[in-house]
Amino acid sequence: MTELPAGEARVWTLRLDGAPDLAGLLSADERARAGRFLHEGARRQFVAARGGLRLILSRCTGVAPERVAFTYTGNGKPGVAGACFNVSHSHEVALVAVSRGLELGVDVEWVRERESWRDMARRFFTPAEAALCVDLRAFYHVWVRKEAFLKALGLGLSHGLERFAVSVPPDEPARVLHVDGDEAAGRRWTLAALGPAEGYVGALAAEGPVIVRGEQWAW
Repeated sequence: MTELPAGEARVWTLRLDGAPDLAGLLSADERARAGRFLHEGARRQFVAARGGLRLILSRCTGVAPERVAFTYTGNGKPGVAGACFNVSHSHEVALVAVSRGLELGVDVEWVRERESWRDMARRFFTPAEAALCVDLRAFYHVWVRKEAFLKALGLGLSHGLERFAVSVPPDEPARVLHVDGDEAAGRRWTLAALGPAEGYVGALAAEGPVIVRGEQWAW
């Protein structure tokens, strides 16, 4: 069983295109969700991400992967007994972050051309963030940092991406600059930039000082 020391977040990178068929590990509800995907590629990626999540949580909790039972907060954030976790997947890569007693959020995005990225930056980011996003990669870095922060809080995009600010590459390290204008509130958060695979960017957010350890998941 994988040890989860206090104050540490483990982040696994999963290549979904190399996953075996894990449908047998999924719950009836998860298999029903998989069946609603219209495209086979999307269905396969969902099954691989959920199956991989169950394998990782099994390693961390000692519970058989098909018996891992999820609980949900009032705002829909999932959890399991004995560990806190968060998961994100984009195209053929997934990130699974796990800790003991530490709420966290993780996000990954496949960096692909998006003609509307400048309009999206002006719409969703703070004016300073939008001005500093000089290229597509910077936009994606800001997006995953903000998504990871909201996921750590258990909130969705409706909370308002413009209510808090994050650092914009090449300004490093990754950090939360303020929350609703409060710089002290921003300093209470750890924000880590992740490079999970070529062509992808990711981020992890957690409240308080956190040691982030990453590794590749081997199927």
